Parts: sequence; structure tokens; C-alpha cells
Amino acid sequence: MESEVPSLQTVYLVWLTGAGCNGCTLAMLEASEPGIEDLMLGNVPDAPRVVLIHPELSLESGDTFRNQMEQAAQGKLSPFVLVLEGAIPDESLAGQGSFSRIGTTSDGIPITTSQWVDMLAPVAEAVIAIGSCATWGGIPASNGNPIGAKGLEAYIGRDFLSRGGLPVINVPGCAPTGEGFVETLIYVFLHLSKLVPIELDEQRRPRWLYTHETYPLPPRVEYPPAAGFDLADRPTVNCPVPLTGWLRGFGGCARVGGACIGCTERDFADRLLPLSRPDPAY
Repeated sequence: MESEVPSLQTVYLVWLTGAGCNGCTLAMLEASEPGIEDLMLGNVPDAPRVVLIHPELSLESGDTFRNQMEQAAQGKLSPFVLVLEGAIPDESLAGQGSFSRIGTTSDGIPITTSQWVDMLAPVAEAVIAIGSCATWGGIPASNGNPIGAKGLEAYIGRDFLSRGGLPVINVPGCAPTGEGFVETLIYVFLHLSKLVPIELDEQRRPRWLYTHETYPLPPRVEYPPAAGFDLADRPTVNCPVPLTGWLRGFGGCARVGGACIGCTERDFADRLLPLSRPDPAY
């Protein structure tokens, strides 16, 4: 049986950034037990060692950094998992410039985030969208935005399957917990090694993370059964933070009196963000 399991000794994690705030990178760095450094050091049982190729965290820069991404696109850096942070702008609206780019060609022509997605996604073993901007478009895609931003699944198509046979895996949140992302990453590795199945819900989110229902509420409002605050007509969102906290079981907006803005759901900036504003009646 062991000989039939493909061996993933080392996996490259190619990280792209689009229109966003880099909060998902910071959240990922906050993860612990295990953290991304545990994966990079090969300290997680049954998981491969990770080589992180990140535009801000990699030691390489300039042509050397771009060359790594080009090798991945050419199939020379394999296997790799592609992670997108941030929304994908519509570059046709940028005129003579560009909205989001990572590096330039040898001729000095900018390479946009969308071009990197086009080159890398078809040859990645798995593709993960981290954060609400990458999953659903987030705030950059809210009504009236001038850049035509959209999430990865909307850009690449819902029928997309990675080389490992997986759809785009969505880990929404503004930002999602770093521990939830690292946990998802480990499950992806174990799935690719044919050790465990990976369960996704209808929105292609890790099912085990996005099952707890919570209400988008203003700051300092108690959750039910709060007297006098009518929740009957308020929608619920699926978010792990009320159960797991932010880090090591502590913190998190819904657990420290902060506003729940519904950031794990589609179109939260337009549909749900107004619900987190203080009610003048209280």
C-alpha cells in the first residue's frame, strides 16, 4: 500500500498578490502549532517540506525571483501549489498602465497578476484563493469600483480543475485566520498524497472550517438572547472565528466585542457591511 502513495517530499508554494491589503500574508505568518515555518522546516508529520516563493518574504528578488515563477510556469519547478491573495483587476481598464503586476519581462514589459494566473494555474497541483478579495473580489470588487476587480474563481471559471484534479479552493475572510489557512494547506498536501479526502462545501470552502453560523452585528452588541436586539431578519454567515478564535483559541472580532462584517460571504462589502454599523436606536 505504501508504494502506491505518491511521495511528496518537497512542494513549492507560489504566492501571488493582486488588489488587496496584504492582511492575508500577515494572518498566515501569525499561524502557530503548526505555522508556515513548521512546514518550511519539514516538521509536520506526513506533510512535505514547503519552499515558499512569496513576492515579499522570499530572499530572492528581481530577475532571480521572477525566474523561479517562470520555471514553475514552464513545469520545471514541480510540484507546486498556487496561492492568490488579492482580487484580480480587469487590466483592459488600465489604459496604458496596469493595476496589479509582479515583475517585468526582460524587455521591461510589466507582467500583470492576471497573466501570472494564466501561466501558473493550469500547471499547479492545487490552486488556493486566500482572503475575501481573492475568493469573491472583496472590497476591491464592491459597487462602483473603477478597476473591474473579481475573485479568482470568477476569473478562471468555476469549472476549472488543477493538475491535481481540484477546483479553486476558497479560504475567505478579511483576513481568514492563519491557522485555518495552514490547516487547509496541510489537508491539500495530504489529499494530493492520497492519504485523506478533502471536503469542500458548495462554495468550495473547507467544510470543517465554515460550518458555524454567526450574525453580522455592530461592535459591543451581545449575541442572542440579547434583549431588545431583533435578529429575526438578519442573515447569518459561516465563519470559524467564533469557535476557533484568531490565534491559539484566543481573540477574533466576534469574541472581543468587535463588529462582525460578514467578511466570509460573497459581496459582503455591499450586502453585509452596513449591518455592522451601530444602530442609532441603541
